[in-house]
Amino acid sequence: MRRTHLLLPVIAVLLVAGFCVTVLVGFEFRGTIEHATAGWIEVAERTGAINVVTAIYLNARLFDTILEVLVFAVAVLGVHFYLTTRGRPERVESIPESNVIRIAADVLLPLILLVAIYVVVHGHLSPGGGFSGGVIAGTGLLLTAIAVGTETVAARFGPRLIERLEWAALLGILVLGLVPVLVGRTPLSDLLPPGEPGRIASGGSLLLYNGLIGLKVLIGSWVIVRHFVEHRGEI
Repeated sequence: MRRTHLLLPVIAVLLVAGFCVTVLVGFEFRGTIEHATAGWIEVAERTGAINVVTAIYLNARLFDTILEVLVFAVAVLGVHFYLTTRGRPERVESIPESNVIRIAADVLLPLILLVAIYVVVHGHLSPGGGFSGGVIAGTGLLLTAIAVGTETVAARFGPRLIERLEWAALLGILVLGLVPVLVGRTPLSDLLPPGEPGRIASGGSLLLYNGLIGLKVLIGSWVIVRHFVEHRGEI
């Protein structure tokens, strides 16, 4: 069991190292782009995405975006290890549960998750994406944790399952960026056709990246809240 627990971090480290080496070897600088604004718009048109911002940070600037995801993952790990290695401070007195908050959480949570899914799925068509959608969904879980307690919410999501999903989302992002090398393409290039602009199934690999990033941000946000509560006491 311990070997299985250590296997995922080892695989993650190897993938990150392989990703960095592949990117450094595979990319070639060809000088500055004249008329930069027009160049970015052309990049967006090639992806088939309507949202130019998403087309840039998940295509032309995907390397920067993946590094941002890695920074967020390191922040989550930092909270996890820092709070689990320190002794618990004096427990704060919990606030009595409110029926108003509980009812509000029951009503609002499905709506919040629905909005989060919409923001993630339509990230290449309208303002939004994986980062904002993941934060919205994490806010919904936080509201539920305030209403019924983090222990109740955590009981519905096993810690092992959450840990595996978090690593799987991160590994999925890295693998998706490296797979094009296997078919003779540049690292971080699109695997899927651009599709028809305006459709859900368009934008190449942007929808996949948004989904994985949204899952990673959602789980990371919940892990941070969970560890703070375990360290200080219920909200």
